[in-house]
Amino acid sequence: MKILALHRRRFSVNLASRMRKRVFYTLAILFFAQIIFAAEEKRIVKIEIIGNERVDKGVILNAIKTKENDPYDPNKLREDLKNIYRTGFFSDVQIDVKDVEEGKIVTFVVIERPIIKAIHIYGNKKVRTDEIKERLKIKSMTVLNTERLKESVDEIKKLYASKGYYATKVEPQIVYEETYDVTVNLKIEEAGKSYVRKIEFLGNRSYSSGELKKYMKTKEKGIFSWFTGSGILDEDTLEEDRRNIEAFYMDRGHVTVKTSPPEIKLSDDGKTIEIRMNIDEGPIYRLGKIEFVGDLIAPVEETRKMLSLKPGEVFRSSLLHKDVLKLTDIYQDRGYAFCDITPITTINEEEKTVDVLFEIKKNEEVYFNRINIIGNVKTRDKVIRRELKFAEGDRFSASRISESKKKLRNTTYFKEVDMKIQKTEKPDRVNVDVIVEERPTGTLSIGVGYSTAERFILSGSVSQDNLFGTGRKLYLDASIGSVSTDFRLSALDPYFLDYKLSTGISLSNYRRIMDTYNYRITGGGLSIGRPVTDYVTFGTRYRYERNDVYNVEETASKYIKEQKGKRTVSGLAFSLSRNTVDDVLNPTQGDFGDISLENAGGILGGNVYFLKATAYYGRYIKAPFWDSTFMVKGTLGSIWPYGGKKLPVYEKFFVGGIGSVRGFRYGEAGPRDEEGEVIGGKKEVIFNAEWIFPIFKPAGLKGVVFFDCGHAFDETKGFFKDYRFGTGFGVRWLSPLGPIRLELGFNLSPRKGEKRSVFDFMIGTFY
Repeated sequence: MKILALHRRRFSVNLASRMRKRVFYTLAILFFAQIIFAAEEKRIVKIEIIGNERVDKGVILNAIKTKENDPYDPNKLREDLKNIYRTGFFSDVQIDVKDVEEGKIVTFVVIERPIIKAIHIYGNKKVRTDEIKERLKIKSMTVLNTERLKESVDEIKKLYASKGYYATKVEPQIVYEETYDVTVNLKIEEAGKSYVRKIEFLGNRSYSSGELKKYMKTKEKGIFSWFTGSGILDEDTLEEDRRNIEAFYMDRGHVTVKTSPPEIKLSDDGKTIEIRMNIDEGPIYRLGKIEFVGDLIAPVEETRKMLSLKPGEVFRSSLLHKDVLKLTDIYQDRGYAFCDITPITTINEEEKTVDVLFEIKKNEEVYFNRINIIGNVKTRDKVIRRELKFAEGDRFSASRISESKKKLRNTTYFKEVDMKIQKTEKPDRVNVDVIVEERPTGTLSIGVGYSTAERFILSGSVSQDNLFGTGRKLYLDASIGSVSTDFRLSALDPYFLDYKLSTGISLSNYRRIMDTYNYRITGGGLSIGRPVTDYVTFGTRYRYERNDVYNVEETASKYIKEQKGKRTVSGLAFSLSRNTVDDVLNPTQGDFGDISLENAGGILGGNVYFLKATAYYGRYIKAPFWDSTFMVKGTLGSIWPYGGKKLPVYEKFFVGGIGSVRGFRYGEAGPRDEEGEVIGGKKEVIFNAEWIFPIFKPAGLKGVVFFDCGHAFDETKGFFKDYRFGTGFGVRWLSPLGPIRLELGFNLSPRKGEKRSVFDFMIGTFY
């Protein structure tokens, strides 16, 4: 192989140029050598490696396919050459082939890349060095890879761009040391912030630019950019925006829409960015025929009626996706866990229609084999298993898995809940891994708050939602304010003796200071609940209380003076409640309601006789924008005394405050006596409407805008008049101490002695 030796001597001037040319000529010579020596089949008797000092010989041998005693194959050597380069450890690789009597000796001559001794970053003031180093693709004491160095430069630019410094420049410098090591210097020339000032679309005839911008995460800089972060350009996000706009068009019948890569123009001073995107909308296509082939489990017409897609309507890609999921759920609920639903679309250019063919393979019917509980450290297995809607041996059902996840989330014991289906050796059996991540369920809190009604409030609580991992709940709450004090101890067992029967016990001591009198309620209660269906529960509750109206002032009205004294309430209530809310701590959809009837006195004893009926119903509705939610709720209540007994003032309905009509103090949206003291009403009607939107998702921080109306009254005709109205806004935080509400309400028609605004806060459930 004298030709190879001559080749090496002729090209030794420039390392980079020599490397490229040697590779070319080496490959060419190997190709011709294959032709010349095709008739002369010789074997490789020895493989040698020359030039490696730091890189172990085994690394090179593992990279090549040629082995000793293999037939000599120039094509195979050519692939070996590429494979050695791909390791990234070498700047030059040559092959020397020598003929000997026994065959051929192949020598790989390598030149190692230098080791990075150190990496220095200069010029960065607006971004921390540690943050830049996290983005680097190169590391100290590793082999220098120029491609990785280029990637590191790009990553630094992306990091700066994500913070608004789009015009930042990064200059890499490689300094060679005498020891053949290198130092890499990354010189950063920081620019001022660049903001997106203009987003322009060309070719959009059917939809305005403003409509299209709603589907982009990239936004133009506005007056609230300091808060929203709008105006910052991230090219990865911009590419996602382009795909979102295409999806927007395709979901409105423009199935052949095309959007060009966005054009980005940076102003000369580097402060302004303009983005332009060309759109070829194409015509609107309608849905043609819907056909099915494969394993149908229902007649064609019946299956077609299940779909959201309807022939003749504008073709919508989102409905096609929805129908695939719907069919998948139907088949999986019949036990076909691994069914394949494949939609095939055919475009008819002449008629401007899209035909859809669903290919259905139901595959084998599947049953649950084993249920594995994973991740629970504190919570007992049985506490998790009793919430599952399926058991080992049951036929597979996707909806039951979904319902089980929902029930586990609503226990509030877990931060995350996931279920993974695992195939087994038997094709008709699957295992289910129920994977949970527990959340802290015990809290100890002490706080100081303020509200317009209470002024300063000192509160504290000790609670455990999952006592000893059994699912039992224990609460001790206390609050001391300027007008009220409240002490409560309660315990709940959701599965008494492992039956579907919840039992609870509570003790309380409540005192409130009114304008002309005080009252105290001391007592407790027992409750039992039994689920009727998955979402409906029947409950009964008994309460026994000793109540006292005292410190009645001389200026109090005759009605209040008649209330003075101690009374005993012994009451039994029956209720029927419903709850389909998807997540009790972070609700986005579902409804909740309750209707109850309570009787006090009579055969139950005590000296307070009344019949009380209350009902409420609410619904969460997922909004189509901003990942927000609407909530509407209505409440009705009425109480009737009997047996010639007078109705105690504290059993009436007091409307006003954070739990009813916001913008009013406690009881203000209801009757008063001649002295102006709120005395509650025998009836109440309340309507609430809210828009709940995210402020900072990672922290569970949300904002709310609300509108309330309602009042308390005595006569039935009050149902149709004298409504009070309040509106306002607030913040809700799913804090480590539990849900916290801070709300400022405005009285839309304040009367004499009423405040125009009321600030309230609450720690507890949101509905």
